[in-house]
Amino acid sequence: MTTSTLAPERLTLLEPLAVINGRPAIFLRDNFGGEVPLSCPYPPLELMFTAAVLREAGHPVELIAANVEGLHHEEVVARLRRAPPRAVLVPSAWGSLHDDFRLFGLLREALPETTLVMSGPNVTAKPERPLRDGHVDIVILGEPEEAMHQLAAGVPRAQINNLAWLEGGVLQKSPRRLPEGWPTYPLPARDLVDLSKYVIPFSRHLPSTTIATARGCHKKCTFCPTQIWNQRQVRVRPIELVMEEIDELVSRYGMREIAIRDDTFTADRDRVLAFCEALLRRGHGDALTWRCFGTVDTVDPDLLATMAAAGCIQVCYGFESGNDAILRQTGKETTVAQGHQAVRWTKAVGIEVSGTFMVGLEGETEATIEQTIAFAKHNDLDYIQVNVAVPMPATGFGKRRERSGKAAIPELFRWFGGKTSEGDSLGPEALQGHARRFYREFYLRPAYIAGRLTSRRSARALWNHMTLGVRMARHVMPLLAE
Repeated sequence: MTTSTLAPERLTLLEPLAVINGRPAIFLRDNFGGEVPLSCPYPPLELMFTAAVLREAGHPVELIAANVEGLHHEEVVARLRRAPPRAVLVPSAWGSLHDDFRLFGLLREALPETTLVMSGPNVTAKPERPLRDGHVDIVILGEPEEAMHQLAAGVPRAQINNLAWLEGGVLQKSPRRLPEGWPTYPLPARDLVDLSKYVIPFSRHLPSTTIATARGCHKKCTFCPTQIWNQRQVRVRPIELVMEEIDELVSRYGMREIAIRDDTFTADRDRVLAFCEALLRRGHGDALTWRCFGTVDTVDPDLLATMAAAGCIQVCYGFESGNDAILRQTGKETTVAQGHQAVRWTKAVGIEVSGTFMVGLEGETEATIEQTIAFAKHNDLDYIQVNVAVPMPATGFGKRRERSGKAAIPELFRWFGGKTSEGDSLGPEALQGHARRFYREFYLRPAYIAGRLTSRRSARALWNHMTLGVRMARHVMPLLAE
C-alpha cells in the first residue's frame, strides 16, 4: 500500500496465536519477545496502553487477544473481513516472525485497504525484511503507543518518530526517540480483554495480574535485547499514578496479587521506598501481595524489610551465572558473592527468591555450568528459569558472535532453551542439553519437592501450581526428553 496516513476510523490491535512447526505457541510480544509455555500467557500490557492512548484521543479501538481466545489466524481474518478496520497493529517476537508473515499475508489478501503495522524488538532491530517480505506497510521502531496515536490522527509518516516504511522501494526511517508520554499514559485498557484467561506463574494469591511502573534498565548487559527497545534509558511513572492503577486492579478487577514487570524494579531505592509507603498508606499492604524483578547489587536488608512489610512476597534476581569471570564478561556488574548475600537477606525477611540463569554466555564451559547449577541448588531458590544464551542482533554479544561466525538464529529463541547459540567450547546441542539438565537437577530434588508441599502457600495456590506444572511439562518435556 502507498497510503501515508490513517483516518480516525476503527483500529485493531491484535495479539496473535502463533503456530510454530504445527503446534500452537504464545509469545511475549513486547521488549522481551520470547516464547512462553502455552500455560503461562501474560496480559499484553503494551497493547492495553496503546488502546488506552487511542481511546483517550477519541479513536475507536478493539483489542483481539487471539492467543488466549484460541483463535487461529484464519478465524481472526474472517472476523475482520466482515468489518474491515482502518489499520491493524500486530506486535512481533523473535520466534514468531515467520508465522507473523503468514498472518500478514492473510490480512493483506482479505483487507486490501487496511494499513498493516508491525512492532516488536526483532523488527525494531531489522525493519527492512518485514517491509519487503512480510506484507507490512509500516514498522514501528520500539514502543507502539505514540506512533499509533499519531498515525491514527493523520500525521504524515515522515513527521512521526520511530517509524520505518518503503517509499519507491527505498527504506525510509524517521528518527528514533523514546516517547515522552509514557510516564503519564492513561491506565491500560484492561477492560478490552478477559483477564481471567491470563496466568501469572507461581502466584501465591489469585486472581493475579501484571503492571509496569517503569520502562528501561540501567544495566549494560551485553546479552540483553531490551536495550534495542529502551536504548538503556529508564523512564518511570509517577508513584501516585501507579497507585491509581493498583486501586483499579483491586477495586474493579478484584486482584489480590500483582507481578511488577519492570526490568529492575529495585534500581531506584528511594522510589521503591516511596512505592511501599504509598501502598501501605492506601491500605493495600495486607490485602495485596506483589512480586518484582531486582538485581543483587540494588538491595539491602532495610530495603527488603520495607518491601516485605508492604506485601512483597517474591523477588526474581537475574543471577545468570555462578562464575565471576562470566559475570564480568557480560557487563552484569554483579558478583557471585553479592548473589549469595542477596539471597540470605531476602529470605531473612520472608520473601521468596526466584532466579534467572543462562547457559552459553561468553566464556562458558562445562565447569562454569556446574558452578551455576551448584549456586542455584546451594541457595535453595524457590524457582528458577534457565535460558540458552542467545546472541541477539544489535547486542554486544550478538555483534561479537556474528564477527566470529557463530551468530545464532533469533527466530529460535525459547524460554525453555533452544538450539540458539554456540560457545567457544560447547555447541548448540550441548548447551540445550545442559539447560534441560539444569531444570531436572534443580526441580526434581526430593528436598525441593518436599519444600514446595510444606510451603506457606494456600491449598488453592498449590493446586494451581501443580496443574500449571503439568501443563508446562506437557509443553516442555518432549524437548527435555530428547
